Amino acid sequence: MRMSRLNKFKQKNQLLFLLLKVSLIWYVLLFSINYVTSDTAAHFTNSKETSGDVTIGTWEDPDSYLRFTSKGNDNIKACKAVKISTDIKNTGPGDMKESSSYHVYYIENGNPEKHGKKLKLGKGEGVIPPLDKGKSTKLNFQASSPGVYVFTTKEIAGDSSSKTIWSKWIKINCPSSKTADKEENPLDKSTENTEEKESKPQTNETKDNGVKQVESESTVEETESTEEKKEDKSKEDKDKEEKVIEEEVETEVEEVKEEANASVKSKEQNLKEAENKEEITNEQEGEKE
Repeated sequence: MRMSRLNKFKQKNQLLFLLLKVSLIWYVLLFSINYVTSDTAAHFTNSKETSGDVTIGTWEDPDSYLRFTSKGNDNIKACKAVKISTDIKNTGPGDMKESSSYHVYYIENGNPEKHGKKLKLGKGEGVIPPLDKGKSTKLNFQASSPGVYVFTTKEIAGDSSSKTIWSKWIKINCPSSKTADKEENPLDKSTENTEEKESKPQTNETKDNGVKQVESESTVEETESTEEKKEDKSKEDKDKEEKVIEEEVETEVEEVKEEANASVKSKEQNLKEAENKEEITNEQEGEKE
């Protein structure tokens, strides 16, 4: 059989045909990839509306709110340690679930809220007990020096981020010795004035001033003599009372002594009688033997 020219050519150029096939396959792959990744004018969208609520977090309204109920600033006059206090109330819709704390700020002069110093609290201080709805309690502190004091706490118990509330200021003043004497004894001068007015005799107005002076001196002497007599009588009465008391005490002491002596004598007699009875019994037993 004769082979055709084409077959002869294939046999001679097999490598060339393989390269052609490989190049065609490679070209087709490149074209398909470029077609798939290229942009087109058509877009496919698919949307669907849904309704519902999404909860991110929940916050409960607090049950209690604290409020200071004391009205007006207190002014206290004292030079020693003194106890100060203020009232606080639960004005919330419910009861307090836990206790809270309070602090005290102090400044000698000025605004204790802005420039005050936080003080150390003693035993039984610094705690607000759980308060029921509408109930109140007193917050106490032992102040040791004059100045301006103020109480402070959080509006919501247990919540450090809640609003800070302040009480009314409490001022403690220590007056000087002179002013203290004037304030402590305001009635002394008035009583002295009244006594002086009463001691002065009410005489008729006369032209002779010498007569007025004599009469006033005589009345003063009479009042002094009457006062001396009263004092002497009071002393005598006291001496009599003391003597009577001494006599009563002496009589009571003598009665006690007599009772003691009588009790001692009775005990001695009882002992003697007991000894006599023992001797008689011993003699009777000896006779029987």
